Amino acid sequence: MKRVIVFGLVFAMLISSFAVGVHPTIVSAMQMEPKKDLKIGMIVPTLGAQFWANSVDFAKKGAEELGFELVVFNADNKADQINKLLEDAIASGIDGLIFVPYWSAGRKAVMDCEAAGIPIITIDCFIEDIEPQDAFANYIAFIGPNDEDAGYRMAKALFEATPVSDDGKKYVGVIQGTPGTTVAINREKGFDKALAEETNVVVVGRVNGNFVRDESQSAMEDLYQAHPELKGVWAANGGTATGVMTALKNAGKKPGEDVIVVAMDLNPENVDAVENGELLFDIGGHWLQGGFAAVMMFDYLNGFPIPADEKNTVLNLLPLTQDKVDQFKSDFPGGIPAFDFKESSKVYNPDASQAAFEMKYSK
Repeated sequence: MKRVIVFGLVFAMLISSFAVGVHPTIVSAMQMEPKKDLKIGMIVPTLGAQFWANSVDFAKKGAEELGFELVVFNADNKADQINKLLEDAIASGIDGLIFVPYWSAGRKAVMDCEAAGIPIITIDCFIEDIEPQDAFANYIAFIGPNDEDAGYRMAKALFEATPVSDDGKKYVGVIQGTPGTTVAINREKGFDKALAEETNVVVVGRVNGNFVRDESQSAMEDLYQAHPELKGVWAANGGTATGVMTALKNAGKKPGEDVIVVAMDLNPENVDAVENGELLFDIGGHWLQGGFAAVMMFDYLNGFPIPADEKNTVLNLLPLTQDKVDQFKSDFPGGIPAFDFKESSKVYNPDASQAAFEMKYSK
């Protein structure tokens, strides 16, 4: 009897919605209450890097506004921690997982979540041999930056600004990101693409900074000691750039004058470095991907499937040079864009299009 009564109420609602000219699917969405007590996990490679701290904070803001619990698992930049954190996350009873597939951990994460019946969204790094919504139905989406384009634009800015030495050459160095990650690989692929377009740029060395400030500082100290002729540095991310600039200062050199430095991430300290002329060029905003994934997973768990044409989302990034700093600070007070998570969620806003958390200048 209870099923008949419920069906009768729903049918009456649909009839009345047609009577007033409102589409029934919209009525259903408008009257929908989000699921209670949803718990979404987020596994990140480290919280010691400002980029990942920003990404997690933005995702937490989304969780608070949308009304779910976000449980963060920090690998502390240790590859051997990822599998244990994955097990811990699944055992904790999460309803969905946002995962950064560093250290070739993506396939295992997707398979383990499939076995546990948990949907997964990967961010920042894609899994090279697995497409979302293909072999594994629970792998519902990827969100990340166009790393190759970013690496290319960084390199073009660097090559243009690096001074020519007496022999007619421009000597530059590369401080790489975490080995084996698609992020590091594709950014450097962009560098190589730009390098192929030059005739007088000489790369004196490529050393691993592991996307970490202290390691990048040590790597830069060694590189500069071996190659004092170096006049330009391509730094794989924001923390890397900070380490590079510290190493240069310790060597008695002025970043931006004695050695040109470019980077990626738009961390607050790097924005300051662009403003004071120490950092020539920065590009980023992709730390917003954590919030983007939070909205997407929340909607999915509330019955809104991700369309096939939105399963791979590549974020456009915002470039920053010294002449754009005032505009940047005006558009993004505190370096953070203003976003309404509920407005971007199909649960709260049936007319919401795909949430696109990208930083754009107002003019």
